[in-house]
Amino acid sequence: MPKSKIIKELANGTVDTLIALKRTKVLLTGFDNVELNTWINNEITGYPKDAKIPTYRIVRGSLMGSYFKGSMASHMTWNHVSIPLGKMPEDLQDSLLNVSFREGVEALRQLVEKCDSSSIQLGKQINADFFPVIVHYNKDPYMMITSAMVEISSQCIHNILSTIENRLLDALILLEKEFGVLDDLDIDIDSKSKDERIEIVKQLQVIIFNDNSVNIGDGNRIKESNIASSIQE
Repeated sequence: MPKSKIIKELANGTVDTLIALKRTKVLLTGFDNVELNTWINNEITGYPKDAKIPTYRIVRGSLMGSYFKGSMASHMTWNHVSIPLGKMPEDLQDSLLNVSFREGVEALRQLVEKCDSSSIQLGKQINADFFPVIVHYNKDPYMMITSAMVEISSQCIHNILSTIENRLLDALILLEKEFGVLDDLDIDIDSKSKDERIEIVKQLQVIIFNDNSVNIGDGNRIKESNIASSIQE
């Protein structure tokens, strides 16, 4: 059972994700690990355009829109319905339907609150230049798309924030196990040997990046590690 108040507060939802990230940033300062620090900074301030974003921030939406079939004089119209993709290749579907969220956690929180309290629809508008491509893969020359949007449920943002919080919880639980109560935001790094500190960083990398083969910054890699196998995702 965790003893640290900061762990209990995060688990109980009495502190937001931003505060939890800042606390974890302070605790990890002594490890001076570029990858971990970069992850925390990106989650706080947002991911730059040239930065690779974690898979949990990439959400697959549904293509919705309006189209008609027939001529301008005689046709059938469908409004705000699911637009079929026909035989569109999978990689092109991914490019079309996947939506990446690069915003920092506070911006995400504000966005989801706004969506939950209003009728705002999350998603991305599809440029009209792409409509003929969709029609092509449907092999229907009589299909005329008038509008299209990849729609995303606000629950997807809730899931992003939950994933971040869960990884922070696992990281904090590990730090408490290694260093004791964390509430002073000050852990005695020097109480561990160099090899022990390296091993802790490896475990943190596996937790944060959810990867069984992660780069720890010095050319080494953890292969087929199950360090975090006892930690619930």
